[in-house]
Amino acid sequence: MSSKKVTEFHEIIDNNQLLEYVRNQEFGSPTSIQAKAIPALMKDGHYQVHGKTGSGKTLAYLIPVIAKIKKLEAENHVEKEGEPKAVILLPTRELAMQVYSIAKDLSHYAKLRIRKVVGGDKGKSLQNVFRSKIDILITTPDRCLRAFNNKELSPANLRYFIFDEADQLLEPSFKTTVGEIAKKLTKPHMKIYLVSASKPLDFDKIVTEFFPEKKFTTIGKGEENVLNHKVDTYNLSVEEDDKFLFVNQFIKKQGKRNGLIFMGNKARSKRLFEQVKQQFGNKKIFLLHKDLEAKERTAVVSNFRKSGGILVATDIFSRGIDIPHLQWVLNFDLPSEADYYLHRSGRVGRAGRPGDVFNFITSRDTKRQKNINAILGNQGRSDLR
Repeated sequence: MSSKKVTEFHEIIDNNQLLEYVRNQEFGSPTSIQAKAIPALMKDGHYQVHGKTGSGKTLAYLIPVIAKIKKLEAENHVEKEGEPKAVILLPTRELAMQVYSIAKDLSHYAKLRIRKVVGGDKGKSLQNVFRSKIDILITTPDRCLRAFNNKELSPANLRYFIFDEADQLLEPSFKTTVGEIAKKLTKPHMKIYLVSASKPLDFDKIVTEFFPEKKFTTIGKGEENVLNHKVDTYNLSVEEDDKFLFVNQFIKKQGKRNGLIFMGNKARSKRLFEQVKQQFGNKKIFLLHKDLEAKERTAVVSNFRKSGGILVATDIFSRGIDIPHLQWVLNFDLPSEADYYLHRSGRVGRAGRPGDVFNFITSRDTKRQKNINAILGNQGRSDLR
């Protein structure tokens, strides 16, 4: 591939339908990871794709996968019910719904059959998904494995399997489920893409454990574990016992802008939600955690996306979700895992938009500060000092 800097999508996309989509979306120039990944993924092989939060990684893999599926279509590739050509696996229902929406938009131009099967889906429409022909299936780990085990989903004609937020999907919490899925991805014609914004130090070792027979080419070296430089960081010193009082003053100052407050667990998020709702009843306040019913979670994200306000959430909302009008993030509780600081903070500063990150720092946070600053050190940043 030429070392010439890519400035236009037509330099890296040769499918007219996809070019029409890009023009109508008015994306401008490809981002760094798009310029690297789109032409690379048009080639054969297994890939790791790393790009900073908000850099357009979803399109970076969707565009080449769709382009290659269209080429298979032109070759009269055999199609059967329940045998998609590509599967995209995501760790949460919310992320799956977002990627499904983007893929559906693309499908209006490329004329592909996009389907989703995620945790919480029920009814006849779900049963009918696997009784139809599918080009791309978007799903979550438990539901994907169940579909494989129930013989609803077949890997026979599967060409591309994408692990989006791969570092999270390969974590211990998903290890058993994703490990069983990985064992089914053995066909020689099937290619694996691992996509993520963060890359733990032991990531390559973990990848080898899941896929011992596959060799991966890395795209975007140096773009992983990067926080957008359009994000301004403010550290607010407060004692642990005073946080729930101090946050009222914070909201009085920042509450006119749309924001997201990250909490350490469900109980604390519920407590803060009730407090903020009582203190600021005139504001639009939302709550999101993993124990809400699927319909409730979908409604919360949809309503917050439409109307703005303040969302109180656990780390279920920390990865990949794009809310264009979001202006600030507050880490009420610092995350226990340093990688999650990058993902939380990456909810702002996306697609070149500016944003603010506020951190409540207590005397108990010394170890977490050290771990977070260590992961930011390669950027010349030390946000929590």
